[in-house]
Amino acid sequence: MNPVRKWIRDIFGFSGNEINGFLILIPLMILLIFSEPVYHRWVANQDRQYPEDVKKLDSLLAGWDYPATPAQEKPGIQEAALFGFDPNTATVEELRRLGFSSISATRIATYRHKGGVFTVKSDLLKIYGLDSTLYQQLYSFIKLPSRRLQQEKRHDPAREWFKKERVDKTFDINTADTILLKTVYGIGSILAARIVKFREALGGFVKPDQLNEVYGLDSVVVQRLLMVGVIKPDFIPEKININTADEKKLSGHPYIRKKIAGALIRYRFQHGDFMDARDIKNLSIMRPDEVERLLPYITVKD
Repeated sequence: MNPVRKWIRDIFGFSGNEINGFLILIPLMILLIFSEPVYHRWVANQDRQYPEDVKKLDSLLAGWDYPATPAQEKPGIQEAALFGFDPNTATVEELRRLGFSSISATRIATYRHKGGVFTVKSDLLKIYGLDSTLYQQLYSFIKLPSRRLQQEKRHDPAREWFKKERVDKTFDINTADTILLKTVYGIGSILAARIVKFREALGGFVKPDQLNEVYGLDSVVVQRLLMVGVIKPDFIPEKININTADEKKLSGHPYIRKKIAGALIRYRFQHGDFMDARDIKNLSIMRPDEVERLLPYITVKD
């Protein structure tokens, strides 16, 4: 026992009375911790039978008259009703009556609100989480063609808007402000601000595909933006001098991760200044596609 007491005294600096109390407290704590799960395990393994109570309950249930409960009385559940519908115009309530969950019905309405259009029946499957079994049940009731015909042009509000309002009003996406961006069908205040913020952090757009990198900007809206906005082929973006910029400025660019910024700083320290922008391909941390998309935004001299 003496070695144990000496070890406790050396570790915790307890006095003799404190060591005695400690040696009593530890077993009690262990007993308290393990007693509850042991008790529950013991109770769970007990074979409990209540034959008299079971007989009484069975007799009561046998004479119980169960009222028929309609599905719509259950919270969150509606009785499905089948009728013809167009997913481009059906309300959330009508979709719920058809059997769509509240989440799926709301997602369909949100998709339409953002400018999405269902052109064929299978377009419904684009909605995330849609029940494919329900889709098969409703297939014949969907008022849309089964196949997409090239000759057929469905009504698209955005296309009509472009023809009537924007056909002769092309603008430069790299200089457009939020007010001008919001004139595009499907772009509100939040998306317009995100486009400008990403454009400024990037240094300007050099390719149309970069618009897809703006968070929340739907591909359909990108197509509409490119119908009235252009990225000039001779546009020169704002460049970062990789020989003079510090790590904070480098990592502030959307295409330069913090690890890449650190690698650029270390390369300069070990090998001297970059002689050519393409020398960044010597960084093993960068993939070829990362090198190519970053090249328009870097320089080795002011």
